[in-house]
Amino acid sequence: RPGARLKETELVAALSVSRTPLREALAALRAEGILERDDDGLRVRRLDWHDVRGLYELRGTLEGLAASLATRNAGDAERTVIDGICAAEAELIEAGAPPYLLARQNRQFHNAILQAAGNRFLAESLERLSRLMVLLGATAYTLAGRAEAIRDEHAAINSAIRSGDETTAAAAMSRHLDSALTARLKLLSMTGGEEHD
Repeated sequence: RPGARLKETELVAALSVSRTPLREALAALRAEGILERDDDGLRVRRLDWHDVRGLYELRGTLEGLAASLATRNAGDAERTVIDGICAAEAELIEAGAPPYLLARQNRQFHNAILQAAGNRFLAESLERLSRLMVLLGATAYTLAGRAEAIRDEHAAINSAIRSGDETTAAAAMSRHLDSALTARLKLLSMTGGEEHD
């Protein structure tokens, strides 16, 4: 959990690994920005309000570009896959699927757009951001009405991609990420900083 102190001896015992690979893994997580060192040792990084906003501002810019490129570069097969993911998401929401399943479907939607964009450097940048998303905690699908809003936002992005309108696709993705930021800040304010979404 964000803010949790990591003790090497406890991790070695819990994971049944030796100290060398554990230290390598911890160093890698620290290099990714997931862990940080303070006076008490190594801790899971805690994101504050401004960190969350900054993360979503960057994500909105990059994913807006991904939506624009996907609109330009996606073939019929890729557009069909994205459309199918949207349809499956709508069915899951209608069936009252749990938030973790909806979050998985959300990742599939965004990943399909990123793959359709066809830009390896953009994919690498968003992959790094995605690894930092683990610090946010619970999914926004836990908020009342958010699942339906996400469904509608995804439908707007999908529609723009299918119609070949790059500008509208980028704008729809930007609005989607703005809404996601609002939802995550709402969760942050509800938990008093103990859990992020």
